[in-house]
Amino acid sequence: MKSKKICMIGRFAVGKTSLVDRYVKNHFADKYQTTVGVAISTKIIDNTTKLIIWDIAGFEQENHYKPYLRGAHGIIFVADATEPESVHTLADIVADSPELKALPAVCFINKTDRKDDINWQPALDQSIAGLTAHSFWTSAKTGDHVEEGFAALSRLLS
Repeated sequence: MKSKKICMIGRFAVGKTSLVDRYVKNHFADKYQTTVGVAISTKIIDNTTKLIIWDIAGFEQENHYKPYLRGAHGIIFVADATEPESVHTLADIVADSPELKALPAVCFINKTDRKDDINWQPALDQSIAGLTAHSFWTSAKTGDHVEEGFAALSRLLS
């Protein structure tokens, strides 16, 4: 069985942990959980690949995340549909770590269940396209497009 390290990248409170919990455990907790450092989860797909998912704490502290990225096979960028600044954080991370551009990646635009709070402009789509050609409007709460997004990244890793 081949193992693939996946890093979840995004600013504080965009829903990285909730997305991992939805994908790995099919669970959502309404209570906010702060990740300290990194939380690691695994999921076996198709009895051939073990995804090792590194849920890295929010990216507000400059360069604290770089050691966690070593050995990554793929990236899931996570933005918050209700918080446009979260996309700019992703662009800043990639500018600071250009090696990320060489890795297979997808972007989850999360919290789509909060329809009344979505604050999205077309220019943000261009920013996302600069990170990856594959983006998914997800909801960790409802599970919308979470499985689909992980499956797309898994195909890119093959």
